[in-house]
Amino acid sequence: MTREFYFDWHWDLESSPQAIWPLASDTNRFNRDTGQPEIELLDNVKGVKHARMKLPIIRVEWEEEPFEWTYPYSFGILRTYSKGPIDEMRVQANFDPRTNVGTHVRYQTWMKTSNLLAQLAIPFAIGAIAKSRFERVFRIYDRLANKRGSVIEISRPRGLSTDGRARFKSPSETIIRQGTDPALVERLEDFLSRADELSVQRIRPYALADRWEVNRRAVLEMFLRATRAGILDMSWDLLCPSCRGTTEGHTNLGDVRGTSHCQTCQIDFTVNFDHNIEVVFRPNASVRPVEYDAAFCVGSPQLQPHVVLSQSVASLRTLPVAIQLEPGRYTLRASNVTGSVSLLADAEGTSNPDLRVTSFGWPPEQQHVSLQPTLNLINATEAEQTFQLERTAWSDQAATAADVTALQAFRDLFATDVVRPGEEISIGSVTLIFTDLRDSTRLYRRIGDASAFGRVREHFEILEKSIASEGGAIVKTMGDAVMATFRHPVAALRAVWTAQTEIAEYGEPMLWLKVGLHKGPCIVVNLNDRLDYFGSTVNIAARLPAFSQGGELVFTNEIHEDPEVRQFLAENMKDDALSPFTGNLKGFDEPFTMWKLRV
Repeated sequence: MTREFYFDWHWDLESSPQAIWPLASDTNRFNRDTGQPEIELLDNVKGVKHARMKLPIIRVEWEEEPFEWTYPYSFGILRTYSKGPIDEMRVQANFDPRTNVGTHVRYQTWMKTSNLLAQLAIPFAIGAIAKSRFERVFRIYDRLANKRGSVIEISRPRGLSTDGRARFKSPSETIIRQGTDPALVERLEDFLSRADELSVQRIRPYALADRWEVNRRAVLEMFLRATRAGILDMSWDLLCPSCRGTTEGHTNLGDVRGTSHCQTCQIDFTVNFDHNIEVVFRPNASVRPVEYDAAFCVGSPQLQPHVVLSQSVASLRTLPVAIQLEPGRYTLRASNVTGSVSLLADAEGTSNPDLRVTSFGWPPEQQHVSLQPTLNLINATEAEQTFQLERTAWSDQAATAADVTALQAFRDLFATDVVRPGEEISIGSVTLIFTDLRDSTRLYRRIGDASAFGRVREHFEILEKSIASEGGAIVKTMGDAVMATFRHPVAALRAVWTAQTEIAEYGEPMLWLKVGLHKGPCIVVNLNDRLDYFGSTVNIAARLPAFSQGGELVFTNEIHEDPEVRQFLAENMKDDALSPFTGNLKGFDEPFTMWKLRV
């Protein structure tokens, strides 16, 4: 006879639902921390996962549908077992804000079994042992939730052995000499020593920098130096644009192809440097061995942090869902209907919007919602629908290939790590600088070849220092000219402004630097065994210095309209220093609006 067991546990925590969510909804970590055995994924067909537990005697296998969740208030999962003592298990976890401060956790479990021994064991194994373990872990998460700089130490970490610490110490002196803050190196050593296995399997430098409350670029550059020194290993992970799970991981950039396939979503996609490739790190085995294939859950809301809501709604039904949103744009989809509807979330939006999907699709207009709305999900179709609400913006904690390859530290340390010859990978937006010297030929005639070459070399050194200090990288030099790349326009503007000012103050004979700035999409290619850029954005940027008379920065309207650039200009430039003009660029039919900034 089948018997159903029901457990309903309640705990009050001091942390808010938003603070506790990243830990509690990471069910891979939660299952490990509560003492559950490792599992193995057998197959994954369109999100339905077939898995089994790694147990020495009992064979336990099940299928589970994708998690349902609403950030940061609830998640749930249903497992249907094909082998083992349990027939079915459903879990529902809720994180409700308390009246004053903190979170009320309600953790419910339903279990069905026709196994007599399981019926005898469940009340003690689940009702007593599991309840005690779950409460202990939630209390630990509560203490960790608001400690930004803390290291997760729930299970005993392997840490750094005596040999591993020695292998860390020697190369760490090298990366300090290369410009890394010694305090950051100490933090990295402490992290590698104290963090648990799950924390070091896939280290994201930006996320770690945010937890340490330090500069992201400084941490990323330290990680690059530590990789070259043998402390860390680097992986170029390809991310699916739909579920944003990892589809491939490569040690070398040259192994990355321009297309990939997601087994979960069953889609092929084009790889993009600033969306689909995230650079992650892990300890080198000589410093700290890590078991990378250990898994305790095959699905988790934290595997898709960009999805803030995933809920099934029966045919011709409405489901009101309270949710918390960050300001920005979102996309709402339904599983069995093509298309989507766009949502804009801000403080002025509607607090109780109706979001209706029919068999014909979604309404064309964008929905405007508040930051803490109750979304009325209306399924007006004849089939059950899974509604998913996704942040449009990609996670800003991802150090993308575009971020990494724009750093001078990467170009210096990994000069041979380039895309394969013939491969072309797109990048959505990159800022490019082209510089040249006015009348350099006359300079050589005036002061002689040796003296002129020295002055030109010094101008290169000034440019290199200014570009690197703002997070950019020199792509190549061409005679007296330089091509450089940046991720952000304002950093490029600051770099060339600093270099222009220093060069202009260098003394006689004057060096007149001509500079052009532009941003836009590009193609990343391998040119003469180095990373280079190709496309219209490059052609436009390369032609801009011709409009400068020297001692001037010429940039396009795309640069001028960037909000950070406009703020920089407003705070640092006199009104008469900047002037617009219109000109024609060779190879382009339409005239361009450009801006000229005098040093």
